[in-house]
Amino acid sequence: MVGPTPSMAHVPLREVLPRDYLNAEGELRRLANELDCHPAAADRTVWHWYPDRTEPPQTSTRGSYLLLVDTAITLYNTRDDWLELTLDIAWLTPPKLTVGAAVEVACWCPQDHNMHQVRQAEWHVVNSQELVEAFATGTAMLMDVLASGPFQPHPWRVQAGLPDAPENSR
Repeated sequence: MVGPTPSMAHVPLREVLPRDYLNAEGELRRLANELDCHPAAADRTVWHWYPDRTEPPQTSTRGSYLLLVDTAITLYNTRDDWLELTLDIAWLTPPKLTVGAAVEVACWCPQDHNMHQVRQAEWHVVNSQELVEAFATGTAMLMDVLASGPFQPHPWRVQAGLPDAPENSR
């Protein structure tokens, strides 16, 4: 893993994307810049990349998710609780290039799951155009949250029917 960096502008996409998807680079950067520049995301965004994963995995466990590039926008973070928006490009096995977007909250279940995706979407892509379309849809999903909130995990947990953090952790 390489990073973090506050902007996709610093991510060497030519070293990260599979060869057949390099034509998407310009549009991916444009879309990521919209996300990076949103006022609610200012100073809250980190990008990571994984240059050793440009080829689909040859063998792996079904359901494995190998990141190529990802971002997290941390909207709320205390010692015990958090709310993050995530967007990534990854290999999902069996080898399918996938774009994922999610709203994630810390887990307060009796059995600790670490986090829950309270809103999530995933798109499998087979070419550069589909990669751009999926990334645009994921970006739009996150931009909608950035534009309207909520910016604390409590309402997201309530909406998802999840146990909430104790009062002293909020």
